Amino acid sequence: MPEIAYLVRGFLTVRSSPLRVPLAGSLTLRPDLGAGRFTGSLTLTPSTASRTVLGISLFSSTVEITADAPVTGRLSEDVGLFATVTVGAVIRAVRVLGWTVIGGGSCRTAGHATVPLRSAPGFRLDRGGRLTGRYDRPPFTGCGWATRLVNLLAAGPGNTVVIDLIPVT
Repeated sequence: MPEIAYLVRGFLTVRSSPLRVPLAGSLTLRPDLGAGRFTGSLTLTPSTASRTVLGISLFSSTVEITADAPVTGRLSEDVGLFATVTVGAVIRAVRVLGWTVIGGGSCRTAGHATVPLRSAPGFRLDRGGRLTGRYDRPPFTGCGWATRLVNLLAAGPGNTVVIDLIPVT
């Protein structure tokens, strides 16, 4: 079967908080249907998450998530799709009440997170669908005086991801 291309739309949550970081990008899968396996390439665009109250920006954060290895997984119609992707994160900028707190791209995860993704049973490659996962985010480094605060708020367990795969026709 030839490659299958998807638009990726979704979000991730940060340590079980209501804060959602939007996700957008693309995924190209190379399936081996005989073996029930696939590999793929994930590309995500930088995202901005923010909070505004009464028209005043409390904070905004620009995050770049990159896949550090190919997406790998397996598929069966009765069980669904299981995939694993290894990602790193860079916090490009954080502004609090209009003041730049982090900038320049040196604030990044010290290691990579392995994110397991799973669909509901009946997932079909030609139709796409929703994938969800829960993962631990490694600690951040290079955030200057804000490193401890960033790790308190963002590193560790309880991070979730929800993405919809939309086939490109």
